[in-house]
Amino acid sequence: MTGPERGLRVVLVDDHRLFRESLGALLAVHQGIEVVAEGANGEEAVRLARLHQPDVVLLDVEMPGQSVLTSLVEIRSASPSTRIVVLTMHENTPLARQLLLRGASAYLIKTIGHHELVAAIRAATDREQDLITLSVSRGGLAGLTSQGGPMLSEREVEVLALVGKARSNAAIAAELRISEGTVKRHLSNINAKLGSTSRLDAVRRATRARLLAPGLGDD
Repeated sequence: MTGPERGLRVVLVDDHRLFRESLGALLAVHQGIEVVAEGANGEEAVRLARLHQPDVVLLDVEMPGQSVLTSLVEIRSASPSTRIVVLTMHENTPLARQLLLRGASAYLIKTIGHHELVAAIRAATDREQDLITLSVSRGGLAGLTSQGGPMLSEREVEVLALVGKARSNAAIAAELRISEGTVKRHLSNINAKLGSTSRLDAVRRATRARLLAPGLGDD
């Protein structure tokens, strides 16, 4: 005789405490889902994923600290079996495309109902089907499938994030343990992909597209 099936273990990460606590309470009423930890930024998301090895991380897009792209990659490295469901207030199909290509299992707008969220969590953890769940408009779907949007690599995002912190090429090279020439090559590729004309312009464009954490490059 087998024991009871283990429930889905969820880590909930959002910088708005009221939303986080309310969502945790809503998830608690659904049988088979347990919120094992809560965090308020991307760095905490990575730490909690490494500590708890959850089935799912619910990850907000706009939080202080590192970009959601960096958080997603680091969560997948810290806990490879964990599925990541991204929550956002705003539809951003270039960002959604980058997140999905990097392994996110769902990209959901916060206007959905909690039953839809639960369905997305369960779909994300269905290993046999490996489903992706989207919550975007019909117009946004066209942008999602378009090949024309900028696709920054993980390293390019790291370089641009440090540019946004006013780091010099030499400082970026030292922090990332690469050469200054490699930094310059990444910056050239970034400008080509974003259509930017300067370091500051690249940071502003990437921040507006939510490829970087909010606050970088803003006036």
